[in-house]
Amino acid sequence: MTDTPRIAVVGSGPSGFYAVEALLRSIPDCRIDMIERLPTPHGLVRYGVAPDHQKLKQVAAVFDSIARDPRFTLYAGIRVGEDVSLDELMGCYHAVVLATGCAVGRSLGVPGESLPQVYSSAQFVGWYNGHPDHVSLQPDLRGAHAAVIGNGNVSLDVCRLLVRSFDDLRASDIPSPMLRSFEGRGVREVHMIGRNLVTATKFSFKEFRQLADLPGVQIRVPQATLWPDDMWSGATSDDAARVAQWLHANACDAAPTQGIVVNFWFQAVPTAFLGEHRVVGVALGGASPGVSVPAMLTCDLAVSCIGYDSQPLSGVPTDPRTGRVRHRSGQVIDADGADVAGLFAAGWVKRGPTGIIGTNRADGVETAGSLVQRLAQLMERLPAGAPTLAPLLNARSVVPLSYAQWLELDRWEKDRGVRLGKPREKLLSTPEAIEVLRSNASEAGRTL
Repeated sequence: MTDTPRIAVVGSGPSGFYAVEALLRSIPDCRIDMIERLPTPHGLVRYGVAPDHQKLKQVAAVFDSIARDPRFTLYAGIRVGEDVSLDELMGCYHAVVLATGCAVGRSLGVPGESLPQVYSSAQFVGWYNGHPDHVSLQPDLRGAHAAVIGNGNVSLDVCRLLVRSFDDLRASDIPSPMLRSFEGRGVREVHMIGRNLVTATKFSFKEFRQLADLPGVQIRVPQATLWPDDMWSGATSDDAARVAQWLHANACDAAPTQGIVVNFWFQAVPTAFLGEHRVVGVALGGASPGVSVPAMLTCDLAVSCIGYDSQPLSGVPTDPRTGRVRHRSGQVIDADGADVAGLFAAGWVKRGPTGIIGTNRADGVETAGSLVQRLAQLMERLPAGAPTLAPLLNARSVVPLSYAQWLELDRWEKDRGVRLGKPREKLLSTPEAIEVLRSNASEAGRTL
């Protein structure tokens, strides 16, 4: 039996780091290895938070402080299931914590969804944030009309970036190739399409005002002229009530202006995306009988922001109804409810795509608590002389990137950003990251 608890955390987003933080506090003599498939850490903070929301990205400083703990090691650029299997990880560690998130955009399941210029939020948000999986997307933003499906904060982010002034976007951390697409925007009208009532929006009032207060942008509710007064009452939350109140006071009778117009459509359900070679419109139906919605809205671009699904690793027990990992307070369980010894889950792969970044802290504490409760049994899992990850990767000529190397890349991105008048200029691929490290090493007279 090995003496020091060895724990692997798969995924380097907020849920992964907060799980590490809780484990380091709970198990003083542990060793924790974080395994990330991308060349850079921070997950949702780097690739999901809107590029014009730089204050939200400052939580990365918390992750950096966690990573400075000498008991922590990052293995970036390592693909579990390809470079190393989950079974092999289970043979190297007393416990493995899955914090892989929900990286796949949820499908509407309607005809035409595969047409060019129809994207999920995972694809479109990933593209404008420079996610290596989506940098080749190349959406065409030159069309005059766009449709954004969804009533949450992500849909507001997408809409806001489509209509915000280019000077504002230039000062964000949108990578230069994507910024050039935004510079050529032709968008003059955005349709925000949601299936909920006007009193049941899911986004925050603060986020809504960030859109509504943009200069040269007009918010309209074209359906409102047909609504009785009671449509504006009975809100499902304080935020929804404030949004409905603002729309009632400011958007109902507004005629279209010469500026950019954002039309909010409620109780509207996309039934098909229309077009042959690319999308030209979205067909709508009412979310309930008697609801009046347009039969079709013109669009040259459509982004579906209806949530995210997870893709758990092969062999991990999942709930077929939700697609999430089966667990009990973070302890992964099989179909019969029995513990899968040594396997745990944290974050969105555990609870679904809900909450804000800070929600993951309590989530990580819960998972760490479940692991600590079982620590004595987990310590019996590995025999003395059990393999460790580094030699296994070395034998396969797989070279991970360390946290020190990430900090080097981080400095390079920020320095390059300063020269361009922005917070950072992101590296967009593993080869780019390695080339920067190699160049830096050469200038310093050392080998990579």
